[in-house]
Amino acid sequence: MHRSSGLCLILLVALGFSLSEAVTIELRDTSGQVCLYAALSVNFTVRYEGIETMVNASFQLPSEVSTNGSLCGDDKTAPLINMTFGTGHSLSLNFSHSTGTFRGDFLTLTYNTSDSTLFPGAQNASVQHVTIHALMMPVPLNTLYTCKSVEAVAEGLVTMVFWNVSIQAFVKNGTISTNETSCKEDQPTTVAPVTTQSPTKPPTTPPPLEKPTVGNYSVKNGSDSCLLANFGLQLNQSFEEGNQTKFFVHNIDPHSNATGQCGKHDATLVLKDSVAIIQFHFRVDNSKFFLNEVKANVSFVVNGTESVHADTNGNLSYWHASLGSSYLCNKEQRLSVSVNLTINTFNVWVQPFQLKGENFSKAEQCFLDDDGILIPIVVGAALAGLIVIVVIAYVIGRRKSYAGYQTL
Repeated sequence: MHRSSGLCLILLVALGFSLSEAVTIELRDTSGQVCLYAALSVNFTVRYEGIETMVNASFQLPSEVSTNGSLCGDDKTAPLINMTFGTGHSLSLNFSHSTGTFRGDFLTLTYNTSDSTLFPGAQNASVQHVTIHALMMPVPLNTLYTCKSVEAVAEGLVTMVFWNVSIQAFVKNGTISTNETSCKEDQPTTVAPVTTQSPTKPPTTPPPLEKPTVGNYSVKNGSDSCLLANFGLQLNQSFEEGNQTKFFVHNIDPHSNATGQCGKHDATLVLKDSVAIIQFHFRVDNSKFFLNEVKANVSFVVNGTESVHADTNGNLSYWHASLGSSYLCNKEQRLSVSVNLTINTFNVWVQPFQLKGENFSKAEQCFLDDDGILIPIVVGAALAGLIVIVVIAYVIGRRKSYAGYQTL
């Protein structure tokens, strides 16, 4: 009987490892009280240059990490979780707060391709950094942010898959809150209308909209198309009203006016509707193209007054594909333009260079469309649940068998 129990435990451990190990961090201040709490599971997929071809490396955020360099934060410094693991790898998230809320500002993955265990045959052995902006929505202080849903984020050559996330920064009196604020993905699709709140109450989260309709856009060089872009766009613009952070959510009109220009190494697409002007700038680097810059001007009316917002980011690295090919990604993506503006994209299909005729060339699909990334997580979770049921049944069975030998 002990051997059967041991086999179950071994299988559970194996299943846990085949999914992704969850890490739990309780950062403490100088008095020993918890000041910052985080629990999360993360899988990473990194595309790197191997021997004669590009290769994918997949690895996990382990359950045992070093938190050296983490900060509780004070009036002068922002809170920071820094999770170091392996040979020069780390994942960090820093936080900020405004009146009544906190949020995660910058998520940074540092990976070292000289680690031959994770990156065998890497031709460019070096330390790389990838930063993603505006990962978390603003969350009321003294509440626990949770997101159980599987969420994939792509930036350049890196895809990060998160699930079972719980985070609380600025923990008060060392006590982790029992009040939770769920992410948008965990919330039901049908919600009650948002009521007006007094200025002292926490901010509302952005109300969910239906997915935007896909627009078909093109840029002409003379009478011929030189850039094609099909996608649906949803803007998420945060703004301050009184002492509250609120959100303006807008689906870009699929019939927006499209202009732009095409060059050998640079191409631009500009979309304009009644609310926003968005400029997408593409570049070429080493026989590949990618989205390098986004500029956005968004205007809307708040309490009878026009509110105008300008955001730009010229250090982006999205939508990579080889020259002569198109880029295709059917899954939802988030383009983090600034801490105030995120653009959700749907059913992206773009080709800004070397277009032949009026049709897209052969497509290179994004990591997010590869269900193989998520299937092991879902299947493994189901198997883990099944094994837990078996173990519970076994324990109950043992208790019943012992009962038969009790003294009369």
